[in-house]
Amino acid sequence: MDKGRLPGRYGSCYSTPTFVIQAGFLRNMASRRYQLPLTGRDVPDAPSWLQATAYLLEAGAGSVQTEATYRSALRLFADWLQHTGQDGYTPDEEWPLDPARLTTATLLNFRGWLLNNRSRATATTYMAALTGYLNYLDGQGLLPPGLQLGKLQRQLSRRPIERNLAETVLDLDDARQAIPQIIAYYDRQPLPPGDDPYNRRLSLLRNRALVHTLYSTAARLSEVVALNRSNVDQGRARHASIRGKGNKPRIIHLRAYAREAIRAYLAARTDSNPALFVAHSRNADCARLSATSAHNVVKAAVKALGLHETISAHDFRHYRATQLLREGMPIEVVQEFLGHADISTTRGVYAPVLGVHVVDEWLDNMDVPPAEAAKQASEQSRAA
Repeated sequence: MDKGRLPGRYGSCYSTPTFVIQAGFLRNMASRRYQLPLTGRDVPDAPSWLQATAYLLEAGAGSVQTEATYRSALRLFADWLQHTGQDGYTPDEEWPLDPARLTTATLLNFRGWLLNNRSRATATTYMAALTGYLNYLDGQGLLPPGLQLGKLQRQLSRRPIERNLAETVLDLDDARQAIPQIIAYYDRQPLPPGDDPYNRRLSLLRNRALVHTLYSTAARLSEVVALNRSNVDQGRARHASIRGKGNKPRIIHLRAYAREAIRAYLAARTDSNPALFVAHSRNADCARLSATSAHNVVKAAVKALGLHETISAHDFRHYRATQLLREGMPIEVVQEFLGHADISTTRGVYAPVLGVHVVDEWLDNMDVPPAEAAKQASEQSRAA
């Protein structure tokens, strides 16, 4: 065999030997030092906190990415504490730090710092990592005396990371205009052959039916995954009766495009599960599709299309509400469509978006650019 010529699955190819690549990578990694973002120190080789290694092994048991993200959260918290000096932590203390001095107030202060300096998604994830670590310590009988988990969790629930819903809906309104692209993404994918051992054909048909149903009904994700075949009459029903938020009965609307996608999906299924949407992976045994898996169907399209990273399945609901209001649907009808018990909820969340739309229309027709205004003023002055 020629030097550097390695056999591959589809024949031989010229390539740098793997061990050479790995050796070079390891040398680069060994010579590269990463610095902590706040104190500017090199990242210590030791874990950031006592018991952190055991916690991360447990928390990241199912995901290397989760372990890495949680490790970053614990490191940033340690760096922030040593940078700010809160709870008496100083930059000259070596890692791993002892959590014994931590207090509830400091955790909440760190959360506030995250909200001001990181994305809301990062703040959510990092606080989940920290509360997980504290729960782990509690289970080991090592919870710091200045920390009360119950109080911390109550404070976190009272101070939601997301701003009020109306602000969030308004801020992401432009990003949500890409929601129809998610449906088009799945519709234009060619169907795999029916004898595929990984059931990719069924998965694609299900994903098409799922996003069409989310769009048609504007229902909550939990409501959609709870649907059974009988609810939709095998894809023939124009309406379906469901139990919504607070276990209240309401009606969702299945438009023709949703019914067609559902029928195509159900026609390809051979299982007997009454659930409308089921998992088709090889080990799933056609179990009902979980909300997490349905959420991931939307997020996969968001990532593939390069859309705003915060767009999720729930944004179908917001998009449809604002879309219909813009088209002139009365807010009372939108309330009924969404299943809101109180119209003040509908008005409070969506009126700001509609207000922006109305003002934009008036400005498009009546706004006077500064150059034109100066010209008008000059003409008026000469006329006077």
